[in-house]
Parts: sequence; structure tokens; C-alpha cells
Amino acid sequence: MKTRFIKLTMMFLVLITAAACSKDQEDDDDEEWVRGVDFDGLPRSGAASFIINDDVYITTGYGTSSTRFNDTWVYDVGTATWTDRASFPGEARNNAVAFAINGKGYVGLGTNGTKMFNDFYEYDPQQDTWTPIAPFPGTARYGAVSFVVNNIPYVGCGQDVDAQDYNDFYTYSPSSNSWTKVNSAPEKRSFAFSFVINNVAYLGGGTNNKAYVSSFYAFDGQNWIAKEPLSGRTDDYTYDLRRNFPAVFVIGSYGFITGGTNSSILSSTWRYDPSVDYWIEHDDFTIDGASSRQQAVGFSSGGVGYVVGGRSGSTPFDDIWKFTPDLVKHPN
Repeated sequence: MKTRFIKLTMMFLVLITAAACSKDQEDDDDEEWVRGVDFDGLPRSGAASFIINDDVYITTGYGTSSTRFNDTWVYDVGTATWTDRASFPGEARNNAVAFAINGKGYVGLGTNGTKMFNDFYEYDPQQDTWTPIAPFPGTARYGAVSFVVNNIPYVGCGQDVDAQDYNDFYTYSPSSNSWTKVNSAPEKRSFAFSFVINNVAYLGGGTNNKAYVSSFYAFDGQNWIAKEPLSGRTDDYTYDLRRNFPAVFVIGSYGFITGGTNSSILSSTWRYDPSVDYWIEHDDFTIDGASSRQQAVGFSSGGVGYVVGGRSGSTPFDDIWKFTPDLVKHPN
């Protein structure tokens, strides 16, 4: 009888363990964040990035011991491989801005820690070459934003060497190699975030006079339209999405932000639905072992969001995390 009891007990424990493992596997399958292939370059934050033909280019950034970079890497999403390309020709820097139009990439602005830059460069992926273009006409700055609406690039906001914040915006024309000032954003801000959905840009976050900004705007290339603020109260809960330096990407008709900083390092992930002007919280960035971070690169491809690098305190990262939104688990 004793032997039979032991056998039954062991069988029961095996069934419990199997059920637990099955539940763990089910939970893993349900997780929105999973780790990808590490970045081949040195760990960094504040890098600039742009996308050409589904290839993701990452350049510049800030590492350890005040090290700044000018190396350039391209990521092939299909093969999850990195390739070293021609180095950015300007002075090494962090918190520059970048955009891509007509098969070319553009990188400029930023800081080396003591100096602010207003130079800009064009990258040709076919030739793997960089060419200087007309400098940015506004005040030299870092922590600016850039986006493209109807194939027109916009660059604006940011902070200068005296810690003054800006709200001016300029467009760039490759055909004439010239910049044109356009309507300024309603509020000054630095270290903000932006994304574009259906040729409408959205601008939010950042700080103005060292205070976190809650205003959030849509921009159609002509007009700035106020949307629901990034902090407040709904029927369900109190929310606060104000932050500097989040990673940003767009999947389908939704914008996503994750991480950043607001007095402390953040790891929350939020989805913006422009059709209802509403934010929905998703799984925390750290759910599968990632570290909270700010100043990471964000991009998307094939319905998956990616976060590369970033920083927590003095520690820069070189890991990649992939995000697949679960709209069933996180409905509107």
C-alpha cells in the first residue's frame, strides 16, 4: 500500500508540474515582448535611425565613459543580421535626428556634450556614401524631433546649449538643397516623441523649462490640432504618459511608445488609436526580463515593433526586443 501511495503521489506531482509548465508556456506565448538578436555595434543610447526599403540604419549615439559614436550599421529584419556601413562623416554625437525620403537617409543636429550641432548629411545606400547638405537654419540643438508627412521632412523643437527649448519647425527640399521655416508647434519642448499615421504626424511628451509637457498634437503639414492630453483621468483610471526619450514605432494604424523617463526610468508601453484619440496600456517592456530604459531606437517591420539599445543610468544597452501587439488582450 505504501509503495502504491508513493507512486500515486509521484504521478500527481508530475501532472501538477506538467500543468504548471503548460501554463508557463501558455503565458510565454501570450507575452507581447520577446528578445531578438543583439545589436552588433557597441552599446549605446541616443542613436539616430532611419529606414530605407525595410532596411534599418542606426548611427551615432552615446556609450560609456562619455564615448560618442559615428559608426553606421544596417539591420536586415528578414535575416536578423547587422552589417557595418560607411561611418557618419560629422563629429561623433548623440541625440541627433534622422529621416528618410526618396531612397536617401538624412542625419543632423545633436551634441558632443559641450557643443550643439546644426550640420546635416545625406546618406546614399546604393553608393554607401555620405554627403554634406545645407545646414539646419535654426539654432544648433539636440533632443529635436523629425518626421515625414506627404514625403516632406520636418525637423523642429529641441534644446540649445543654454538649455533653452524651441518649438520652431523647418522642412527640407533635396531638389533645391534648402530649408524653409513652417508653422511652429504651439508649445516649446525638448526630448519629445513623434510618429506618423496615415500622413498625419503626432507630437507629444518632452519637457519645457524642465517641466514635463502633457499636451499632445496632430499635424497635417499645415495645422497643429490639439488632441487629448497625455495625463488626466478617464472613467476607468488616472493615467500619465508624460515622458522624455521613449522608444516609438507605428504598427498598422496605431502609434506605440515604451520606456522613457519621468523623474525615473519608465517601462510602460502604450498604444495610441487616432480614430478615437485614446491611449491603451499594453504589457510592460520588462515583462520578459528586459531592463527599463530611455533613449532607445524604435522601429517596426512586418507588424512587429523593435526596440534597440537605450540606457538606464550610466549603463547603455545593445539588446533588441521585439513587440507583437495583442489587441485581444488589450482592446480599446
